[in-house]
Amino acid sequence: MLKGGKNMIRYKTLTLLLIFALLLTACSPRGNKSADAKETYVLRVSHPYQMGTLHHEYMEWFDQEIQKRSNGRLSLEIYSGSQLMPPEQEIPGILQGQIDMTHSLSSIAGSFDPIWYFFDLPFLFNYDPKDPNVYLDNRKKFIESEQGGRLLAKMAEEKGLKVLAMSSTDLFASLWTANKSKKITDTSSAANLKLRTPGGQVAPDTLKAIKASGISIPGTELPTALQQGVVDGLITVPLYLYDNKLPVKTQTLYPFVNYVMPVIMSQKKFDSLPTDLQNILIETGKDLEQHADQVVRKKVSKIYSKLEQEQGVTTYYPTHEEIEQWKKTTAPVWNSYAKKEPRAAELIKEAKRLIGETK
Repeated sequence: MLKGGKNMIRYKTLTLLLIFALLLTACSPRGNKSADAKETYVLRVSHPYQMGTLHHEYMEWFDQEIQKRSNGRLSLEIYSGSQLMPPEQEIPGILQGQIDMTHSLSSIAGSFDPIWYFFDLPFLFNYDPKDPNVYLDNRKKFIESEQGGRLLAKMAEEKGLKVLAMSSTDLFASLWTANKSKKITDTSSAANLKLRTPGGQVAPDTLKAIKASGISIPGTELPTALQQGVVDGLITVPLYLYDNKLPVKTQTLYPFVNYVMPVIMSQKKFDSLPTDLQNILIETGKDLEQHADQVVRKKVSKIYSKLEQEQGVTTYYPTHEEIEQWKKTTAPVWNSYAKKEPRAAELIKEAKRLIGETK
């Protein structure tokens, strides 16, 4: 009887211990995606720009910020200069799972989805030739607008892409010529000029509107083409031209193309991350837009005088009448794009609203 009593006590004790262990397991937080503070995540990033460019510096800034904000749980593995793949393959590479993220260009993204060619429309944002901040302010408002940049980001999600930021490394792309005798002023002065075009669907149509012709030339061959007169000039942005010291003599301040540089990642990969890390990526993306805006404002504030003093490039500031003439001449390009890309209707409506608001 005594032996049986001891066995019963042992049985009850083991049963209580088992129940206690089950209760501890049930209360553990293992079901919470964001609870595991030890697991780390590395996002593989590919972009086409060399180290030392603002594009790469932005990605390094982004990496430092997400590491700091996540206590080292989230970081980037950055491959610059098209080490992994050509730029036009980066967005397909995201969807195929080859990479997780890219720092692209609107004209490159346009080759995947033509909605991004929206930024190639001329005179898209209000501007003042003598005050770059007017253009930067208007562009910033559009990017942050729910019916502008945020709407475009939602369109990207429908294709499996998460847009974390729409930053910029420069001002608008203007018109440059290699010879002072071919300086562009009014629309008639651009007739018959051969200009190196950034490609895409919209810029060639804009050149046709001013009776100029576009020529596609690789960047490596561009200096020679300008020196030998293969092209009369090109369409590009001022900080890029200054850094690359291209052989040009004039710049004319018409906002011909408006590049943005989206930071894009896989929506599938984004959704697989813990919620707290998703929030860190979203907030860091917004902060990158602000950081990039401040960097560009500082750099462009003195760029025209630096081009004049260091590289002998003269800048032509068009009159109000000439600007209105250019807007009227290139207006059909907007109509043509709207017919080709009906999804852009709301974006165009918002851009026009902001232009009117900031005049």
